[in-house]
Amino acid sequence: MPASFAHDERATARLHRFLGPLLLIEVVGFGMAMWAWWTFGDSGPVSAEFAVLGPLAIAVAAPTAIWWLMRVRIRVDGRLYRIQLWPFPLRSEVPIRSIKDAYVREVRPLRQYGGWGVRWRRRGDVLYSLGGKQAVTVEYRRKGQTRKLTVTTERADELLAALSS
Repeated sequence: MPASFAHDERATARLHRFLGPLLLIEVVGFGMAMWAWWTFGDSGPVSAEFAVLGPLAIAVAAPTAIWWLMRVRIRVDGRLYRIQLWPFPLRSEVPIRSIKDAYVREVRPLRQYGGWGVRWRRRGDVLYSLGGKQAVTVEYRRKGQTRKLTVTTERADELLAALSS
């Protein structure tokens, strides 16, 4: 029976050390602005500031919170290799039988693919990454073309073993 693998890869601890305090500052600042608005109303000294800073705080906090919660879901079962960037509907599925090669390599997402998240370098070369350098690349055939699917993960050796069995 083929090996199975299930893992939710989160952003690196280094990024969380940056995002956590940033999100906390945003929430506290927004809470203080809400308290001032509730206490003083529209006639108080903060009404104009809140009109500008409130939407700005939400505009900054929302993407930060989404990045904090984001995951790359990696699944391998007997038939399919699945990768999804959660909470978004972006996903890739590769039938196990169409995989020609799988290997561990080092990637630099910003330099090689232009950033993190889901990145397409050229036709048939896709990266799923929330940070990190160690990745598993799978080469497979679809519609007569060789394609590459790369995912950065801290458990690259385990994923490779599941794909190779």
